[in-house]
Amino acid sequence: MIKRRCKTFGCANLHTNKSGYCNTCTCKHASDYTDTRESSNDRGYNYKWRVFSQNYLKEHPTCAICGAPATVTDHKDTPAAIMLDLYGRFDMDPLHYQPLCTSCNTRKAKEDQQKVEQYFARKEVGYPRGEGRKNASPPTTAPVGSVNTHGTFYKGVCVDGEEE
Repeated sequence: MIKRRCKTFGCANLHTNKSGYCNTCTCKHASDYTDTRESSNDRGYNYKWRVFSQNYLKEHPTCAICGAPATVTDHKDTPAAIMLDLYGRFDMDPLHYQPLCTSCNTRKAKEDQQKVEQYFARKEVGYPRGEGRKNASPPTTAPVGSVNTHGTFYKGVCVDGEEE
């Protein structure tokens, strides 16, 4: 076999690997990647998810953005990390997903990363989980007196804003 130069910038090693990298760089890149990234199962992509994704891609074979063959089931509205933080699992409702090709998914993942960083930065500051969503905590300043709304008494604020 013909020996070739490693594809890593600045590496002068010769190799015969199909990957294009010498053994030293292959080990270095693999350890860099596996040291920082959790397994797919730890990131929520378990057996149920894989079955759901395969079935979803069978029903939706083309990319929602460019029309190429879809290879990835993407979290349309809520990025995966936020969904896991809020609910502890992925919602298997097909309305929350879209089929994407690999290149469109990579592009969208970069945009989603900004949303994820903002979400966790706000969470660190002390905003409640899911603020602005249906599972947000009720405001602490809400009035609690009895209010008449069309002949019925409720606790809270009247529909037209008048308290009794």
